[in-house]
Amino acid sequence: MEQVLFVQKELDVFRIPPRTGAVGFRSGEWRVADRIFTGRCRVVAQGDALEVRLEDPQTGELFGVAPVPPGQAHIAVEQAADSSRNFVLRLEDAASKRHAFVGVSFAERSAAFDFNCAVSDHERQRQRSAEMSKIAHAADPLAAAQASELLPEAAALYRQPGDLSLKEGETIKIAVKKAATPADGDSFLSRLGQPAAGGSSSAAGGGGAKLAHLAPPPGQQAGGFGRLVPPPPSDAAAPAAAGVRQQPATAAPLVQQQQQQQQQSAADDLLGLDFGAPAVAAPAAQSTAAAAEPDGWATFE
Repeated sequence: MEQVLFVQKELDVFRIPPRTGAVGFRSGEWRVADRIFTGRCRVVAQGDALEVRLEDPQTGELFGVAPVPPGQAHIAVEQAADSSRNFVLRLEDAASKRHAFVGVSFAERSAAFDFNCAVSDHERQRQRSAEMSKIAHAADPLAAAQASELLPEAAALYRQPGDLSLKEGETIKIAVKKAATPADGDSFLSRLGQPAAGGSSSAAGGGGAKLAHLAPPPGQQAGGFGRLVPPPPSDAAAPAAAGVRQQPATAAPLVQQQQQQQQQSAADDLLGLDFGAPAVAAPAAQSTAAAAEPDGWATFE
């Protein structure tokens, strides 16, 4: 089964001059006139075999194949000495085994990086698979895994686990925390300082913090009931049901004020005090004058 590791839809292929030293191939020497092909590049893996294929993007016809032998990825795919976007591929003919070196150039640096990673990652995975097979066929796999520099973590696969079974007479004790219930004093009523339903008042008023008492209404004092709202008028003050004509509400407070002034003047006479206060009209005359008005309004002079 083939596995495609990388695909580049378009790249340029150049005819390159031979290597002229140990430095490597220099892409600055590649000329535009030496471009021989523009097509698609695919990196295909089939088991341990890896190939870099140059194909026609329209028909899929192969232009060339660069096989990557195990352990020789640096020979089949070589990066240019002066650019990270250019590589040199070693194309090989499957029938005649003849080979030729061509240069490939990626337009984007990110695509060149992905191409290089696809080739190197497959080579690294192939080395790990070979090392794992070597450890598995060794006489002492645990010792071989511990001595391996490539796969030191493979020793965990062959290390014998300890005996975790219970011996005769051994027991296990598990402590489970009991969940809090409303009866244990964790209810909403217990946090308000009131006993919960089904629980005692001592349990409800136990450990948790209680809420402070609310302030009394504006018409009450903090120590008790104190001043209350004045009571509604008595039944005698509502003679409308018996057909009696009512006095206006504005006359009643004035009559009460005059009665209080008369009581105060009588008390002053008993004490022998004379402030020269003018005489106050009798409330009876005023009541008569108020009743004589046809529209129900009382006149005070």
